[in-house]
Amino acid sequence: MQRTKRSLVNVTMSVVTNFIILFTAFAVQKTLVHTMGGEYNGLNGLFSSIISMMSLADLGLGTAIIYHMYRPVADQNYERINSLLRFYRTCYIAISGVILVIGITVSFFLPMLVGETSIHDNIYLIFALFLADCLCSYFLAYKRSLLYASQMNYIADLVYFAVYLLQNAAQIFVLIAFHNFILFLIVKSLGKCASNLILSLYIGRKFPYTRQKDTAPLDSETRQDIFRKVKGLLFHKLGKLCVTGSDSLVITGVLGLGMMNLYANYHLIIGGITSLLNKIFETLTNSVGDFLLDSQPARRLEVYRKIDFINFWFFGCVSAGMYAVLQPLMLLWMGKEFLFDKAVIWILVINFYLEGMRASVTTFKEAAGIFHEDRRIPLVEALVNLVLSILLARRMGISGVFLGTILSTGVVYFYSYPKYVCKPLFHMTCRQYIGQTLKHLALLLIILGITECFIRPMELWNPWLRFFAAGMTSVILFHIVFFVFYGKSTEMHYYIQLFRTKLQQK
Repeated sequence: MQRTKRSLVNVTMSVVTNFIILFTAFAVQKTLVHTMGGEYNGLNGLFSSIISMMSLADLGLGTAIIYHMYRPVADQNYERINSLLRFYRTCYIAISGVILVIGITVSFFLPMLVGETSIHDNIYLIFALFLADCLCSYFLAYKRSLLYASQMNYIADLVYFAVYLLQNAAQIFVLIAFHNFILFLIVKSLGKCASNLILSLYIGRKFPYTRQKDTAPLDSETRQDIFRKVKGLLFHKLGKLCVTGSDSLVITGVLGLGMMNLYANYHLIIGGITSLLNKIFETLTNSVGDFLLDSQPARRLEVYRKIDFINFWFFGCVSAGMYAVLQPLMLLWMGKEFLFDKAVIWILVINFYLEGMRASVTTFKEAAGIFHEDRRIPLVEALVNLVLSILLARRMGISGVFLGTILSTGVVYFYSYPKYVCKPLFHMTCRQYIGQTLKHLALLLIILGITECFIRPMELWNPWLRFFAAGMTSVILFHIVFFVFYGKSTEMHYYIQLFRTKLQQK
């Protein structure tokens, strides 16, 4: 019960804070575009992608460390927790040095990456500030792992939320008062340092044993297992970042910084919603890690089906809503000149859905520490994505970039997940997993087709009316079709009973 309660608290706090954060990010980006211009917005998106790719230097170390913390936290083995934290801190110091070297190397290629631009600020100074922001994110960050392993994610979310709101307010003030992009970036870095410092002080008070100076080194067997998992995670992070980050590089390199400016706005919306929903499943990872310590395959399959069901419910519903409201939302937020074609929206929504549906499998995969076994798969996916995105971008424009990403996900859905996660953890056959995945996708495509028929007559309506009417219509249509197909399922019965139980308790 304690595990379930903490999961619900973590999920609730994460959803609420990230929802508000997303809307404040809209305000910051709109202010950036209107005060500094579209090229600064495009450059901001490009450098953010480059920095996110550079952050692969942490190799997923935090995930591996948290995996090894589940047992000592449950057993209150303070000595081992301190040993893990000490090892984590040492690794992060080394990682910061590696990132600095990579950043300096990348800076030599900035003119080639940026291309021709009318930006009056020094691009090397701008990139240096992005690099500094990345390094600030590692400042005292190793202590967060203790909160995550203790299922206290909500504390980290709350601190980040408070600091982020203040940071955004300061950034908007700097842009309006001074029209200064450099100060804008400095404020962002200070926000990262402040949130990590506050969390470090809190953890020191909440867990006083972490302040002990005499800590035994981590045993060699655990270090070797961590490095083994990290080697696997390197491939996963490299592959994922190449898939997500290379889209921005392909757009800028093949289609130009102007197209990147348009995509940056859509990416903020889609990326923000993806992050918001993924937080729900990320907070479940720690609870699932605790659950896997003493569970059997049949019970794991039962829990997995419930999580996968809610995964489709959330991402399917949001995909339908996103398809309906993206255009009127962009029209209200940025203006008509920032709109993509409807075909691009359709591909972006499918790409969003496929990325989101990974969450249910990834939750169990990371909780079980499956990093080494499928380590080559992300690189194959990234290579397929890069080749297809470049080829299709030259023929189809920006639609081709994301179509290449969609096609590359077949490597994961049709091979990696069924072989390396579902079969060993749940004793689930490849046919069962692929069949369920295709059933979800087919149902979503049907819903999107029905939604298009209903919202097309609304295109000439007032943007505000169109936004609300199209959004409500899409959500209602999704649930009608969803309940027709899944209304009598075991998973639906479980959630209905859970809802009734909570109501009775109230």
